[in-house]
Amino acid sequence: MTAAISKNISIDLDEDAEVATAAVVDLDRPVALDGNKVDSDVIDEDVNPLDTLPKDAIRNADGSVTLPLNVSVTLKTKKDGKIKERVFNELVFHRLVGADQRAIAAASEEHTVVTSFARTTRLNQAIMNALFDKMDLSDVTRGGRVLNYFLNNGPKTGA
Repeated sequence: MTAAISKNISIDLDEDAEVATAAVVDLDRPVALDGNKVDSDVIDEDVNPLDTLPKDAIRNADGSVTLPLNVSVTLKTKKDGKIKERVFNELVFHRLVGADQRAIAAASEEHTVVTSFARTTRLNQAIMNALFDKMDLSDVTRGGRVLNYFLNNGPKTGA
């Protein structure tokens, strides 16, 4: 059995009031994440959304990128015999160099992503292992976008 599905939906919460046309959702005209209409007839081959920084990422003067975390993570760490709590509200990502690539390539397959995060954030591998395991998946994904941005967008140098 096939049922007809209406693509234009209006909800009248007050039977005596007129239906507001602004409340109509048009499923034939998609809306981008920024709220703007998307021209579905034009495919932009120059922009891969995965190669762009998350909207709340901050580009720093030294070329690094600060990414505020959606969900902060608290770790207990021990250094010089002292135990302290460290709260991670953000991560600072730095561009990778050849030595980083060699370290990432030397990591086992299941540790490649965590090693990439450790090298780009310049955090101790043991700390990143614990932090990564407690990070919200949305933050892991957003961090991956920062890495992707670095890999696909080189710094502008020269004339």
